[in-house]
Amino acid sequence: MDLPEGRGQLLRMQEARLQKLREIGPVLAGSMAKRKNQAGYYLTDKVEGKTRTMHVSERAYEDARRWNENHKEAKRLLDELSEIQRALIKAEAKEARRSKRSS
Repeated sequence: MDLPEGRGQLLRMQEARLQKLREIGPVLAGSMAKRKNQAGYYLTDKVEGKTRTMHVSERAYEDARRWNENHKEAKRLLDELSEIQRALIKAEAKEARRSKRSS
């Protein structure tokens, strides 16, 4: 992600991502899959290093799929926020160096 160097722009980007994150709604981590010749779907994830599988009925699939997509979006936004935070820390350090030199 290309980020600006200006602190003001970074803060606006940060607030935009935080606002999107607040609006996401329910999240469900894992991978959704349909197994051949079986009714419904399956959600798999890892817990303490072990794979956990859960059956998701046809009736619950749409909600589970939407929540799973929300999780992916939240994860993407968190990754972007982390990059923005890193850029903000760099901008703060640059500002501190500039202030120190001009004193």
